[in-house]
Amino acid sequence: MNAARRLWLLAALASSCHRAPPIEHAEPPLVGISIAFYQHADTAFGVVDDRRWVEVIDGVVVLDRIEPAAALPSLMIEPVGTSKLVVGQCARDRVTYEPEGDVALQRYVERQTQLARQRLEGGPAPAPPGPAITVASLRCRVTGAPGRHLVRVLYVSPALRYRAQHDVTMTVGDRATVTTRFAITTPAWASTATVTLHEGVPGGASSPRELARSTIQLDGSTAILSPVSRDAPARLQRIYTGAQRTGEEADQTAAWGRDSRTAVWVWLELSELQLPPGAVFAHVEVPGEAIRDVEVPSSGRDQLGAALRVPLWVDDTLHGMRTRVVVSPPDVSLGDRFEFSVANTGEEPREVWIEEPLRPARQRHYLGGGRPSSSVLVDDRARTRLLIKPGTIERAAYTIAYVF
Repeated sequence: MNAARRLWLLAALASSCHRAPPIEHAEPPLVGISIAFYQHADTAFGVVDDRRWVEVIDGVVVLDRIEPAAALPSLMIEPVGTSKLVVGQCARDRVTYEPEGDVALQRYVERQTQLARQRLEGGPAPAPPGPAITVASLRCRVTGAPGRHLVRVLYVSPALRYRAQHDVTMTVGDRATVTTRFAITTPAWASTATVTLHEGVPGGASSPRELARSTIQLDGSTAILSPVSRDAPARLQRIYTGAQRTGEEADQTAAWGRDSRTAVWVWLELSELQLPPGAVFAHVEVPGEAIRDVEVPSSGRDQLGAALRVPLWVDDTLHGMRTRVVVSPPDVSLGDRFEFSVANTGEEPREVWIEEPLRPARQRHYLGGGRPSSSVLVDDRARTRLLIKPGTIERAAYTIAYVF
Protein backbone atom coordinates (compact mmCIF):
# COMPACT_ATOMS: atom_id res chain seq x y z
CA MET A 1 0.00 0.00 0.00
CA ASN A 2 1.63 3.29 -1.08
CA ALA A 3 1.98 6.40 1.07
CA ALA A 4 -0.73 8.34 -0.75
CA ARG A 5 -3.20 5.52 -0.18
CA ARG A 6 -2.37 5.39 3.51
CA LEU A 7 -2.82 9.15 3.84
CA TRP A 8 -6.24 8.85 2.21
CA LEU A 9 -7.26 6.16 4.69
CA LEU A 10 -6.17 8.33 7.61
CA ALA A 11 -8.11 11.34 6.37
CA ALA A 12 -11.20 9.26 5.60
CA LEU A 13 -11.17 7.86 9.13
CA ALA A 14 -11.12 11.31 10.69
CA SER A 15 -13.72 12.91 8.42
CA SER A 16 -16.04 9.89 7.93
CA CYS A 17 -15.91 10.47 4.17
CA HIS A 18 -15.80 7.76 1.50
CA ARG A 19 -14.40 7.21 -1.97
CA ALA A 20 -11.92 10.08 -1.64
CA PRO A 21 -9.24 10.34 -4.32
CA PRO A 22 -5.62 9.99 -3.18
CA ILE A 23 -3.91 13.24 -2.19
CA GLU A 24 -0.38 13.50 -3.46
CA HIS A 25 2.24 15.15 -1.26
CA ALA A 26 5.90 15.85 -1.83
CA GLU A 27 8.14 13.18 -0.34
CA PRO A 28 9.22 14.31 3.15
CA PRO A 29 12.91 14.44 4.13
CA LEU A 30 14.69 11.45 5.66
CA VAL A 31 14.12 12.75 9.22
CA GLY A 32 11.59 15.41 10.19
CA ILE A 33 7.94 16.25 10.76
CA SER A 34 5.32 17.38 8.28
CA ILE A 35 1.70 18.15 9.19
CA ALA A 36 -1.14 18.53 6.68
CA PHE A 37 -4.13 20.46 8.06
CA TYR A 38 -7.63 19.94 6.62
CA GLN A 39 -10.72 21.95 7.59
CA HIS A 40 -14.27 22.29 6.31
CA ALA A 41 -17.30 23.51 8.29
CA ASP A 42 -17.13 21.75 11.66
CA THR A 43 -14.63 19.10 10.53
CA ALA A 44 -10.95 19.76 11.22
CA PHE A 45 -7.92 17.52 11.70
CA GLY A 46 -4.22 17.29 11.08
CA VAL A 47 -2.32 14.40 9.48
CA VAL A 48 1.10 14.01 11.10
CA ASP A 49 3.95 12.43 9.12
CA ASP A 50 6.91 12.05 11.50
CA ARG A 51 10.15 10.38 10.41
CA ARG A 52 12.43 9.74 13.36
CA TRP A 53 15.00 7.45 14.95
CA VAL A 54 13.75 5.18 17.72
CA GLU A 55 15.48 2.85 20.17
CA VAL A 56 14.31 -0.76 20.56
CA ILE A 57 14.91 -2.09 24.08
CA ASP A 58 13.66 -5.51 25.19
CA GLY A 59 11.18 -5.68 22.30
CA VAL A 60 9.60 -2.33 23.17
CA VAL A 61 9.86 1.13 21.63
CA VAL A 62 8.57 4.26 23.39
CA LEU A 63 7.38 7.11 21.17
CA ASP A 64 7.31 10.53 22.73
CA ARG A 65 6.23 13.63 20.75
CA ILE A 66 2.80 12.16 19.99
CA GLU A 67 -0.23 14.48 19.95
CA PRO A 68 -2.36 13.52 23.01
CA ALA A 69 -5.61 13.58 20.99
CA ALA A 70 -4.21 11.29 18.27
CA ALA A 71 -6.72 8.75 16.99
CA LEU A 72 -4.96 5.45 17.78
CA PRO A 73 -6.93 3.47 15.12
CA SER A 74 -5.33 5.77 12.53
CA LEU A 75 -1.78 5.16 13.81
CA MET A 76 0.68 3.61 11.34
CA ILE A 77 4.33 2.93 12.14
CA GLU A 78 6.60 1.50 9.49
CA PRO A 79 10.35 1.09 9.11
CA VAL A 80 12.23 3.25 6.64
CA GLY A 81 15.02 1.80 4.51
CA THR A 82 16.38 -1.69 5.14
CA SER A 83 15.13 -2.11 8.71
CA LYS A 84 13.18 -5.34 9.42
CA LEU A 85 11.31 -3.82 12.36
CA VAL A 86 7.68 -4.96 12.77
CA VAL A 87 5.53 -2.89 15.11
CA GLY A 88 2.75 -4.59 17.05
CA GLN A 89 0.22 -3.28 19.53
CA CYS A 90 0.62 0.22 20.98
CA ALA A 91 -0.85 1.72 24.14
CA ARG A 92 -0.80 5.18 25.63
CA ASP A 93 1.77 5.69 28.34
CA ARG A 94 1.89 8.65 30.70
CA VAL A 95 5.09 9.68 32.42
CA THR A 96 4.96 12.06 35.38
CA TYR A 97 7.90 14.04 36.74
CA GLU A 98 8.54 16.99 39.02
CA PRO A 99 9.41 20.29 37.31
CA GLU A 100 12.80 21.79 38.01
CA GLY A 101 14.66 24.95 37.09
CA ASP A 102 13.29 26.71 34.02
CA VAL A 103 10.11 24.61 33.94
CA ALA A 104 9.14 25.63 37.45
CA LEU A 105 9.85 29.28 36.62
CA GLN A 106 7.74 29.06 33.48
CA ARG A 107 4.85 27.67 35.54
CA TYR A 108 5.13 30.55 37.96
CA VAL A 109 4.98 33.10 35.11
CA GLU A 110 1.98 31.35 33.54
CA ARG A 111 0.17 31.33 36.90
CA GLN A 112 0.72 35.06 37.40
CA THR A 113 -0.53 35.77 33.85
CA GLN A 114 -3.70 33.74 34.50
CA LEU A 115 -4.36 35.60 37.76
CA ALA A 116 -3.86 39.00 36.09
CA ARG A 117 -6.31 38.07 33.31
CA GLN A 118 -8.84 36.86 35.90
CA ARG A 119 -8.63 40.20 37.75
CA LEU A 120 -9.32 42.09 34.50
CA GLU A 121 -12.04 39.86 33.06
CA GLY A 122 -13.67 38.54 36.22
CA GLY A 123 -14.86 35.01 36.77
CA PRO A 124 -13.48 32.29 39.04
CA ALA A 125 -9.80 32.18 39.80
CA PRO A 126 -7.83 29.60 37.78
CA ALA A 127 -6.91 26.42 39.58
CA PRO A 128 -3.31 26.36 40.80
CA PRO A 129 -1.02 24.11 38.76
CA GLY A 130 -0.12 20.74 40.18
CA PRO A 131 3.40 20.02 41.37
CA ALA A 132 4.06 17.45 38.66
CA ILE A 133 4.03 17.37 34.86
CA THR A 134 2.46 14.49 32.90
CA VAL A 135 3.69 13.74 29.39
CA ALA A 136 1.75 11.39 27.07
CA SER A 137 3.66 8.90 24.93
CA LEU A 138 3.10 5.58 23.19
CA ARG A 139 4.61 2.25 24.22
CA CYS A 140 4.65 -0.25 21.35
CA ARG A 141 5.63 -3.91 21.19
CA VAL A 142 8.01 -4.59 18.29
CA THR A 143 9.75 -7.48 16.61
CA GLY A 144 13.23 -6.72 15.36
CA ALA A 145 16.84 -6.23 16.32
CA PRO A 146 17.55 -4.08 19.37
CA GLY A 147 19.10 -0.68 18.85
CA ARG A 148 18.30 2.31 16.65
CA HIS A 149 15.82 2.14 13.77
CA LEU A 150 14.50 4.79 11.40
CA VAL A 151 10.71 4.72 11.31
CA ARG A 152 7.85 6.69 9.84
CA VAL A 153 4.95 7.52 12.20
CA LEU A 154 1.63 8.61 10.67
CA TYR A 155 -1.63 9.43 12.45
CA VAL A 156 -4.64 11.75 12.51
CA SER A 157 -5.41 14.17 15.34
CA PRO A 158 -8.60 16.28 15.53
CA ALA A 159 -6.82 18.64 17.93
CA LEU A 160 -4.52 19.93 15.19
CA ARG A 161 -6.26 22.79 13.39
CA TYR A 162 -5.63 26.31 12.17
CA ARG A 163 -7.42 29.64 12.61
CA ALA A 164 -7.75 32.31 9.91
CA GLN A 165 -8.10 36.09 10.16
CA HIS A 166 -8.67 38.40 7.20
CA ASP A 167 -7.69 42.08 7.24
CA VAL A 168 -9.55 44.03 4.52
CA THR A 169 -8.64 47.61 3.63
CA MET A 170 -10.90 49.52 1.24
CA THR A 171 -9.88 53.07 0.28
CA VAL A 172 -11.44 53.27 -3.19
CA GLY A 173 -14.95 52.42 -4.28
CA ASP A 174 -14.22 49.38 -6.42
CA ARG A 175 -11.25 47.49 -4.94
CA ALA A 176 -9.95 46.23 -1.61
CA THR A 177 -6.69 44.79 -0.27
CA VAL A 178 -7.06 41.53 1.64
CA THR A 179 -4.38 40.06 3.90
CA THR A 180 -5.00 36.63 5.41
CA ARG A 181 -3.13 35.39 8.46
CA PHE A 182 -3.22 31.82 9.73
CA ALA A 183 -2.55 30.87 13.35
CA ILE A 184 -1.61 27.42 14.64
CA THR A 185 -1.28 26.50 18.32
CA THR A 186 1.75 24.25 18.16
CA PRO A 187 2.57 21.22 20.32
CA ALA A 188 5.63 21.62 22.55
CA TRP A 189 7.89 19.15 20.78
CA ALA A 190 11.09 21.23 20.67
CA SER A 191 11.30 20.69 16.93
CA THR A 192 10.29 22.18 13.59
CA ALA A 193 7.69 21.03 11.09
CA THR A 194 6.72 21.67 7.50
CA VAL A 195 2.99 22.49 7.54
CA THR A 196 0.47 22.65 4.70
CA LEU A 197 -2.96 24.18 5.23
CA HIS A 198 -5.98 23.08 3.19
CA GLU A 199 -9.55 24.27 2.95
CA GLY A 200 -11.73 21.19 2.53
CA VAL A 201 -11.33 17.55 3.50
CA PRO A 202 -10.68 14.43 1.42
CA GLY A 203 -13.93 13.02 0.10
CA GLY A 204 -15.79 16.32 0.36
CA ALA A 205 -17.90 18.03 -2.30
CA SER A 206 -14.72 19.48 -3.81
CA SER A 207 -11.04 18.59 -3.57
CA PRO A 208 -9.09 20.22 -0.72
CA ARG A 209 -7.57 23.54 -1.77
CA GLU A 210 -4.09 24.44 -0.53
CA LEU A 211 -4.05 27.77 1.32
CA ALA A 212 -0.51 28.12 2.63
CA ARG A 213 2.63 26.21 3.53
CA SER A 214 5.57 27.06 5.73
CA THR A 215 8.11 25.74 8.23
CA ILE A 216 7.25 26.54 11.86
CA GLN A 217 8.65 25.96 15.33
CA LEU A 218 6.86 23.37 17.47
CA ASP A 219 7.50 24.99 20.83
CA GLY A 220 4.03 25.27 22.37
CA SER A 221 3.50 28.83 21.15
CA THR A 222 1.18 30.15 18.43
CA ALA A 223 2.75 30.16 14.97
CA ILE A 224 1.55 32.82 12.52
CA LEU A 225 1.63 32.29 8.75
CA SER A 226 1.23 35.45 6.67
CA PRO A 227 0.64 34.94 2.95
CA VAL A 228 1.06 37.84 0.54
CA SER A 229 -1.71 40.46 0.43
CA ARG A 230 -4.09 40.35 -2.55
CA ASP A 231 -6.16 42.96 -4.37
CA ALA A 232 -9.71 42.07 -5.36
CA PRO A 233 -12.74 43.79 -6.91
CA ALA A 234 -14.94 45.09 -4.09
CA ARG A 235 -17.97 47.29 -3.53
CA LEU A 236 -20.31 48.40 -0.79
CA GLN A 237 -23.96 47.42 -1.15
CA ARG A 238 -26.97 48.50 0.88
CA ILE A 239 -29.26 45.52 1.33
CA TYR A 240 -32.66 45.24 2.95
CA THR A 241 -33.48 41.69 4.01
CA GLY A 242 -36.72 42.13 5.90
CA ALA A 243 -37.42 38.46 6.63
CA GLN A 244 -36.71 37.48 10.22
CA ARG A 245 -36.59 33.73 10.71
CA THR A 246 -36.10 31.58 13.76
CA GLY A 247 -35.10 28.52 11.74
CA GLU A 248 -37.84 26.47 13.40
CA GLU A 249 -40.72 27.20 10.99
CA ALA A 250 -41.71 24.43 8.60
CA ASP A 251 -41.01 25.27 4.94
CA GLN A 252 -44.60 24.81 3.75
CA THR A 253 -46.53 26.64 6.49
CA ALA A 254 -47.85 30.19 6.84
CA ALA A 255 -45.40 30.77 9.71
CA TRP A 256 -42.36 30.51 7.41
CA GLY A 257 -40.72 33.94 7.16
CA ARG A 258 -43.71 35.64 8.78
CA ASP A 259 -41.85 38.14 10.98
CA SER A 260 -39.98 41.18 9.66
CA ARG A 261 -37.28 43.67 10.61
CA THR A 262 -36.55 47.22 9.44
CA ALA A 263 -32.75 47.55 9.36
CA VAL A 264 -30.90 48.18 6.07
CA TRP A 265 -27.34 46.86 6.24
CA VAL A 266 -24.22 47.95 4.38
CA TRP A 267 -22.37 44.89 3.07
CA LEU A 268 -18.89 44.54 1.66
CA GLU A 269 -18.91 42.38 -1.47
CA LEU A 270 -15.65 40.78 -2.62
CA SER A 271 -15.38 39.17 -6.06
CA GLU A 272 -12.78 36.85 -7.61
CA LEU A 273 -11.58 35.85 -4.15
CA GLN A 274 -11.98 32.75 -1.99
CA LEU A 275 -11.52 33.23 1.73
CA PRO A 276 -11.43 30.33 4.20
CA PRO A 277 -13.66 30.68 7.27
CA GLY A 278 -12.35 33.23 9.73
CA ALA A 279 -13.04 36.62 11.26
CA VAL A 280 -12.87 39.68 8.99
CA PHE A 281 -11.40 42.98 10.19
CA ALA A 282 -12.45 45.66 7.71
CA HIS A 283 -11.14 49.23 7.43
CA VAL A 284 -13.38 51.30 5.12
CA GLU A 285 -12.29 54.77 4.05
CA VAL A 286 -14.04 55.61 0.78
CA PRO A 287 -15.64 58.81 -0.55
CA GLY A 288 -19.22 59.33 0.63
CA GLU A 289 -18.87 57.09 3.69
CA ALA A 290 -17.70 57.71 7.24
CA ILE A 291 -14.38 56.07 8.13
CA ARG A 292 -15.12 52.80 9.88
CA ASP A 293 -13.29 49.85 11.41
CA VAL A 294 -15.48 46.78 11.74
CA GLU A 295 -14.94 43.24 13.04
CA VAL A 296 -17.17 40.55 11.50
CA PRO A 297 -17.18 36.97 12.88
CA SER A 298 -16.82 34.07 10.49
CA SER A 299 -20.47 33.10 10.92
CA GLY A 300 -21.68 36.45 9.54
CA ARG A 301 -20.55 35.98 5.95
CA ASP A 302 -22.82 35.27 2.99
CA GLN A 303 -22.06 33.70 -0.38
CA LEU A 304 -24.01 34.93 -3.41
CA GLY A 305 -22.76 33.00 -6.41
CA ALA A 306 -19.05 33.72 -6.75
CA ALA A 307 -19.22 36.83 -4.56
CA LEU A 308 -18.37 36.73 -0.86
CA ARG A 309 -20.26 39.26 1.27
CA VAL A 310 -19.79 40.34 4.88
CA PRO A 311 -22.10 42.69 6.84
CA LEU A 312 -20.45 45.89 8.06
CA TRP A 313 -22.96 48.26 9.64
CA VAL A 314 -26.60 49.39 9.70
CA ASP A 315 -27.41 52.53 7.67
CA ASP A 316 -29.48 54.61 10.11
CA THR A 317 -30.76 56.87 7.32
CA LEU A 318 -32.62 53.99 5.63
CA HIS A 319 -35.68 52.25 7.05
CA GLY A 320 -37.41 49.25 5.48
CA MET A 321 -40.87 47.77 5.82
CA ARG A 322 -42.02 44.33 4.64
CA THR A 323 -45.33 42.51 4.59
CA ARG A 324 -46.00 38.99 3.43
CA VAL A 325 -49.32 37.25 2.78
CA VAL A 326 -49.79 33.60 1.78
CA VAL A 327 -51.95 33.31 -1.37
CA SER A 328 -53.16 30.45 -3.59
CA PRO A 329 -52.27 30.94 -7.27
CA PRO A 330 -53.61 28.26 -9.64
CA ASP A 331 -51.58 25.14 -10.48
CA VAL A 332 -49.01 25.63 -7.68
CA SER A 333 -48.66 24.50 -4.06
CA LEU A 334 -48.85 27.99 -2.57
CA GLY A 335 -47.64 31.55 -3.14
CA ASP A 336 -46.19 34.41 -1.09
CA ARG A 337 -47.29 37.98 -1.87
CA PHE A 338 -44.65 40.51 -0.77
CA GLU A 339 -44.83 44.28 -0.40
CA PHE A 340 -41.78 46.34 0.51
CA SER A 341 -41.00 49.99 1.13
CA VAL A 342 -37.69 51.70 1.95
CA ALA A 343 -37.51 55.29 3.21
CA ASN A 344 -34.40 57.46 2.79
CA THR A 345 -34.15 60.09 5.54
CA GLY A 346 -30.60 61.06 4.66
CA GLU A 347 -29.16 63.72 2.38
CA GLU A 348 -27.66 61.40 -0.26
CA PRO A 349 -29.43 59.29 -2.91
CA ARG A 350 -29.01 55.60 -2.17
CA GLU A 351 -29.11 52.40 -4.15
CA VAL A 352 -30.78 49.67 -2.08
CA TRP A 353 -31.19 46.00 -2.96
CA ILE A 354 -34.19 44.24 -1.48
CA GLU A 355 -33.38 40.58 -0.90
CA GLU A 356 -36.10 38.13 0.10
CA PRO A 357 -35.13 34.55 1.09
CA LEU A 358 -37.26 31.96 -0.72
CA ARG A 359 -38.78 28.75 0.55
CA PRO A 360 -37.06 25.48 -0.43
CA ALA A 361 -39.11 24.02 -3.31
CA ARG A 362 -38.85 21.93 -6.46
CA GLN A 363 -39.91 24.94 -8.54
CA ARG A 364 -40.20 28.68 -7.94
CA HIS A 365 -42.00 31.15 -10.22
CA TYR A 366 -41.78 34.93 -10.14
CA LEU A 367 -45.27 36.25 -10.91
CA GLY A 368 -44.57 39.96 -10.70
CA GLY A 369 -47.75 41.93 -10.15
CA GLY A 370 -46.23 45.03 -8.61
CA ARG A 371 -43.51 47.65 -8.60
CA PRO A 372 -40.86 47.59 -10.06
CA SER A 373 -40.55 44.93 -12.76
CA SER A 374 -36.79 44.34 -12.37
CA SER A 375 -36.85 41.66 -9.65
CA VAL A 376 -34.84 38.52 -10.39
CA LEU A 377 -34.41 35.15 -8.68
CA VAL A 378 -30.78 34.45 -7.74
CA ASP A 379 -29.84 31.25 -5.91
CA ASP A 380 -32.18 31.06 -2.90
CA ARG A 381 -33.49 34.64 -2.95
CA ALA A 382 -35.36 37.28 -4.93
CA ARG A 383 -33.45 40.53 -5.59
CA THR A 384 -34.95 43.92 -6.40
CA ARG A 385 -33.00 47.12 -7.03
CA LEU A 386 -34.33 50.49 -5.85
CA LEU A 387 -32.90 53.99 -6.34
CA ILE A 388 -34.11 56.18 -3.47
CA LYS A 389 -33.76 59.95 -3.51
CA PRO A 390 -33.24 61.89 -0.26
CA GLY A 391 -36.44 62.37 1.72
CA THR A 392 -38.46 59.89 -0.38
CA ILE A 393 -39.89 56.37 -0.16
CA GLU A 394 -39.66 53.71 -2.86
CA ARG A 395 -41.80 50.57 -3.00
CA ALA A 396 -41.73 47.12 -4.55
CA ALA A 397 -44.24 44.27 -4.69
CA TYR A 398 -44.43 40.82 -6.29
CA THR A 399 -45.64 37.25 -5.80
CA ILE A 400 -43.51 34.10 -5.64
CA ALA A 401 -45.28 30.81 -6.45
CA TYR A 402 -43.94 27.46 -5.26
CA VAL A 403 -44.29 23.84 -6.30
CA PHE A 404 -43.16 21.49 -3.51
